[in-house]
Amino acid sequence: MRKETVYVVGHKNPDTDSICSAIGLAEFKRAEGMDNVVAARAGDINPQTAFILNYFNIQPPRYLPDVYPKAKDVMSVDVVTVSEDTPLLKVMEIMREKKVGFIPVLDGQMRPKGVLTLMDLARRYIVKMEVERSAEVVTSVNNIIESLNGAAMLNFLDGVQSRFSIYVGAMAVESFLEKLKDKDPGECAVIVGDREDIQRSAAEMGIGLLVITGGFSVKEPVLEIAKRKRVSIISSPLDSVTTALLVRLSTPSSTICDTEFEKAGPDELVDDIKFRLTKASGLLVLDADGRMQGIITKSNVLKPSATSLILVDHNEMAQAVDGAEQVNIVEVVDHHRIGNFHTTHPIPFICEPVGSTSTIVSELYMRRGAPIKKEIAGLLLGGVISDTVLLKSPTTTERDRAIVKWLEEKSGLDHNAFGSEIFGATASIKNRGPVEVVKGDYKVFEAKGRKFGIGQVEIIGFNEFYEEKDRLKKVLVDIKREKGLQLSGLLVTDIAAGTSVMLVVCDKEVFFKLDYPEISENVYELKNVISRKKQVAPHILTIFNEVY
Repeated sequence: MRKETVYVVGHKNPDTDSICSAIGLAEFKRAEGMDNVVAARAGDINPQTAFILNYFNIQPPRYLPDVYPKAKDVMSVDVVTVSEDTPLLKVMEIMREKKVGFIPVLDGQMRPKGVLTLMDLARRYIVKMEVERSAEVVTSVNNIIESLNGAAMLNFLDGVQSRFSIYVGAMAVESFLEKLKDKDPGECAVIVGDREDIQRSAAEMGIGLLVITGGFSVKEPVLEIAKRKRVSIISSPLDSVTTALLVRLSTPSSTICDTEFEKAGPDELVDDIKFRLTKASGLLVLDADGRMQGIITKSNVLKPSATSLILVDHNEMAQAVDGAEQVNIVEVVDHHRIGNFHTTHPIPFICEPVGSTSTIVSELYMRRGAPIKKEIAGLLLGGVISDTVLLKSPTTTERDRAIVKWLEEKSGLDHNAFGSEIFGATASIKNRGPVEVVKGDYKVFEAKGRKFGIGQVEIIGFNEFYEEKDRLKKVLVDIKREKGLQLSGLLVTDIAAGTSVMLVVCDKEVFFKLDYPEISENVYELKNVISRKKQVAPHILTIFNEVY
């Protein structure tokens, strides 16, 4: 059974707090004995976050483009298979013993030749026993021996797959010879008991295969003829009727399997596979080289996904990794407003009014006395510093200030000096480029069925912003169109002065309601504003509720 993986993941376009809290919480869960938990991210890491990760030599979390259930998440990997040479009789025995009705047929490189189902066996083979060509079988001497639990007396066809017409020697010699007079002897298999006359005649004709039933022996003169004529002889312990049936069932699986089978790659979406399974018993999952990785049947797609999520720094599906609504969300740790979020079962849901999610995660370590590595303490300190803008944001609480002191002790860092390094290393707009500046920390909000998005960037002084304003505006216009937004903005915060300006493109209905002072075209002054979450988003939400 595939083991569940729990990803701790923040929102799309993750900021520093989102990444730091995801890594910190995953580490905490592992310390608490949860060994299947993995830190993840739903977007690219911004330069500020990269600086902090490099500072502590910590690898970025695993990138999750989406968590839509895929073939590799639900497929069965402990699969009953047969080789291409396996006799049909053996396939039927395996189906009965293993209680399966769908078996892949594989070559020596684990590549499928086809599939066999119980229905296929009934329709394609057993029914054919009633028709004229039922006496024909494609098989090998080795397969016949295995199916009969017999033994080879003479074998001139070792490893050779042949097409035989089967005849049972239960008649007078004259009748036997008449029946085979127009046949190619080398393509005939004769099944006979202790009838020495039939045995001798078959050997003299140079028959391809002679099967002696009932465990009877063959006398030396007949053996000598068979050797000279290169006639293979098999001894069967069974009666002639049973032997004839089992010879037919010795056909190699590759000759009768369905070569037109449904297949998928490991990353194909389960939603796409479901429809295809309405017309097939099962589906083979193949890697890029065509080797089988597993199978999917109808029961597989009904199983819950092996992926679960712990959401950090958000609790709205609009901000979550794509596909989050199709997997199990087992916990939330956040410090934002509660949005349109629901689960099928009760879960731990921590959503508290503090300055950063990293504060909440750090408090979990502190309250439970969990061991915390020096670099994890420093990472979480970076998360708090970033989201509270060095404890200057109006979202900052006494809990944030208290946890910063605790994290300073655990990390050996001074938060002011560390914060100056963080913001000083990543404050340049020109070096980052307009796309990275706007999209690096961009969040989408929704009200009354309408959406707006606001990015945020921290800088020192506004001169560089005004130089890059037109390029930044173009990116905002593109995002507004691509995401179907009514407003797209960038909050530019001078962390030294503790104030911001906002570059905005919006629909005219919203434009007339914006009551920020406009200091130049599309640029508004937000004096003493540094928090998008607490000071900007609520105001825009109010405008949307009035306009729409």
